[in-house]
Amino acid sequence: MKLITKTILFFLLISLPLLVIACMYSYKVINAEVKDGTDEALYLEKLNLQNLIKELDKPRNLYLRSDSLTSIVILPEKSNVNTFSDTIIYDKLEDENLRYRLYRAYFFYNGTHYLISCTKPTLEEDELKEGLINSFILVFGFLLLSFFAVTILLSKTLWKPFYKTIEQLNKYDINNETPVVFDKASTKEFKRLNETLSRMTEKIFSDYRRQKEFTENASHELQTPLAVIKTKLDLLIQSKKLGEEELEFLQGMENSVQKISSLNKALLLLTKIENKQFKEHKVVNLKAVIEKVSENYSDLFQEKKVTLTSVLNENVVVDMNPALADLLISNLIQNAYRHNKENGSIEIELNNHKLIVSNTGEPLQIKPEELFVRFKKNDASKESLGLGLSIVKSIAGVYGYKIEYTYTEGKHNFIVIFED
Repeated sequence: MKLITKTILFFLLISLPLLVIACMYSYKVINAEVKDGTDEALYLEKLNLQNLIKELDKPRNLYLRSDSLTSIVILPEKSNVNTFSDTIIYDKLEDENLRYRLYRAYFFYNGTHYLISCTKPTLEEDELKEGLINSFILVFGFLLLSFFAVTILLSKTLWKPFYKTIEQLNKYDINNETPVVFDKASTKEFKRLNETLSRMTEKIFSDYRRQKEFTENASHELQTPLAVIKTKLDLLIQSKKLGEEELEFLQGMENSVQKISSLNKALLLLTKIENKQFKEHKVVNLKAVIEKVSENYSDLFQEKKVTLTSVLNENVVVDMNPALADLLISNLIQNAYRHNKENGSIEIELNNHKLIVSNTGEPLQIKPEELFVRFKKNDASKESLGLGLSIVKSIAGVYGYKIEYTYTEGKHNFIVIFED
């Protein structure tokens, strides 16, 4: 949910109970004011009726309205009546019960006791409630529309620098080796946000550049002494003065140096892939790549008596770096060969949606999700560095492909999904 939407909901949640309280308070205040006004009018009417009594030629009862509610009645004795009260009277014309305010007061004049009664209709509670509820709904509706109008205005003006900053961050690519420059903002909070993000991205860029330089330099510096060691080991192995035991020892050293060299190259390659340093993109025909890589492994397949079968759609093309496409296919086929068994099989299926590379083999000795973890190997194979599938996953991640693993009917299946 957007921050502005949450802000609107927050204000509405506060406004709604406040409006209800205001409505209830208004009802009580209006009702009290109407009652006070009616009582004042009734009191003035009582004074007029007292003047009327004084003008009578002799004491007598007077009924000033047809409903007998406004009247002057002679009392046999003194009374202490002086009250205001509410009453309900049936109105024949409107055919309904109406609320009235009744005032009854005692008056003594010229030796005669009188009871003065006068009434006035008051504002109907139902009508008052209905009017207030309608006003409440109207005010709430205008308030809601105002909130939305203000929100749209704020999102287009006040929050514009914020959205601009988000857009600039989304477009920022650390591999361009240029720091992101945010637009100036007049709002203090957005200005602080941009300054903080500028410092953060500059530090990230600086750390990234130093790490990249260190990785590349370390890799290149290691390759030189490794090459020297390997050359000298080759010369020693060729010496006729060494015995069989010494030759085996030197051969083991040479294999270790070769493995370190391969490991160094693989780690450098992984770093370059994850840093997206392979920027060249071309339309690559995957069928041609698979056929070329399969041909390179044909001698090894024959040596291990592994049968290769392929079902390839020749129209499958992808937009990616050719070297990475070749590397993706090579690592999948190499993994299928290396972890296969004698007289086993490899099956490759390619269509517009996915690439499946399957090979026969024993069930995994590790969890399937650990297959793509660096240096995590299913067996103790000395040949494997434990980086091939990590490279496959990194390449797939660069281009947004999904990679899945299943084991069915004695076969390991590696599936690269191009699109959902």
